Amino acid sequence: MEAAERKINQVLTEQNRYEIPPYQRPYSWETSHVEQLLDDLWSSYESKSAEYFMGSLVVVERVKDARYEVVDGQQRLTTLSMLLARLRDAMEKEPARAELAGRVMMSNALTEEEAAPRVSVREVDRAFFREHVVGRTPVSPELRRSIAQERDAPKLRFIENMEVIDAFVAARDAKTLKGFADHLLSKVSVLLLSTASFSSAYRLFNVLNARGMPLSNADLIKSALFQRLPPRRAGSPELNAEWGRLEAAIGVERFDQFFSHHFTALTAKTPKGALHEAYEPLINAAEGPLAFIKDLVTSARSHLRLQREDHFSGEALRSVRALKRATALDWTPPLLAFLNKPPLDMEEGEFIALLERLTYQFWLRRTHPTHRTAAYAELILALRDGASEEALRAIFRKHADDAALMERLNEDSYGKPYDRAVLLRLEEAMQDASVVKDFGDGVTVEHVLPQTLTDVYWGTRFSSEDHQQWLHKLGNLTLLSGRKNSRAQNVGFDQKREVYRERNAHVSFDMTKAVLNQSDWSPAVIASRQAHFLELGRKLWALGA
Repeated sequence: MEAAERKINQVLTEQNRYEIPPYQRPYSWETSHVEQLLDDLWSSYESKSAEYFMGSLVVVERVKDARYEVVDGQQRLTTLSMLLARLRDAMEKEPARAELAGRVMMSNALTEEEAAPRVSVREVDRAFFREHVVGRTPVSPELRRSIAQERDAPKLRFIENMEVIDAFVAARDAKTLKGFADHLLSKVSVLLLSTASFSSAYRLFNVLNARGMPLSNADLIKSALFQRLPPRRAGSPELNAEWGRLEAAIGVERFDQFFSHHFTALTAKTPKGALHEAYEPLINAAEGPLAFIKDLVTSARSHLRLQREDHFSGEALRSVRALKRATALDWTPPLLAFLNKPPLDMEEGEFIALLERLTYQFWLRRTHPTHRTAAYAELILALRDGASEEALRAIFRKHADDAALMERLNEDSYGKPYDRAVLLRLEEAMQDASVVKDFGDGVTVEHVLPQTLTDVYWGTRFSSEDHQQWLHKLGNLTLLSGRKNSRAQNVGFDQKREVYRERNAHVSFDMTKAVLNQSDWSPAVIASRQAHFLELGRKLWALGA
């Protein structure tokens, strides 16, 4: 490895070309990062600093003194290229424009080859970067809308960050920008760390990560996969294409969560220590990196299906939504294990329904995470071993406790972590299976009998003992859309019904309609409603254990 301090005009010079290799993450700097960099560079220029250190740039030298793969520093290097492109466009005269153009684009006047960016981003973004970012073609409103609709995060980052740079450039005159550009090239430096092999780059990945530099688990897992390739296939287009499918299915921001769930779905264990280190034995034991990543893509599509709630039948969709309302997500790995390789003799809807039953039993019974993990691991191992439908049902029953479930449902529910989720699921159970509603996030849990008995209506119907017994029970709770209700907190039942009727018109809840249909609210009404909800809960979550 060679290390040397280099000015920017020594880095972006002559035939030097920098490529973002397939194992790197996409361009992901947010506008705040670009704004901070511009502020730092501008402060350095204004204070006439003799030198400004921009950080390290780690590269693999592929062609001697000519072509480099960027291991660490691509965000800064790419943003710097974007800045120089806009400074180039702001120069009014030659040779200043040509000087900056040569730092951004490579060309050969003798061979008349088409100019190419000196910093070459990932292949999937390369044409856009060349034409619209370091090139001179503006991004049309139609193209921007299309990119936003496709949720193409790297291209959106390019657009947003170029707008930040455009605003920076527009606020300064050409003479000032010329001086700033000279400072940028001659006073700003990086520590250039150059290695000769991909193996060295892989080791550097791990070293840099140990030092706290921003390398994600996904970066390191991807690097380990590319490390398994033979030297002649170091830039495997197949592996790069499969990783692109993985990114499209998951989204970079959800990678760590997915990789953790997928690891558990494969091994029935929770990853210990660094996630990328937990994956190394799995990658080494696989038939090959391409086979391993294809399995990852399959699992990613199952994960995406859960996120989008795609292609689930009515009851299965209700169960999936109920699972996603749970506080803990440890139900995800066994469901991924099932979706990735479903048993031949068990319907998808039945497994999901059983998983909902067990998950809600664990949640309401406040089961210790160790017990939950053991139960879910048993399911994963059974799925991996090709267990029969009845064997899987037996595992669910083994970890159930219907009596404890019903006891919890009959206790005070208001203020518990699960109160809203339980009521939403009971609401769904009150409706026909073909009805699937999306309630959104703006749903509040309301007391019918209020928390204080200031109105005469309540004082004549509820003793203090009745009030204490029924206040927080399911039978006294209902759902309303919108923010927490203050207008009907302590008023009499007739006034409360009017407020409920108005609020329920926006998003209609059957359980709230039932409240509206009551002419009076008494202990007997709550007791009847409590019994009804308990029976619905039993049908939803009991496992016959």
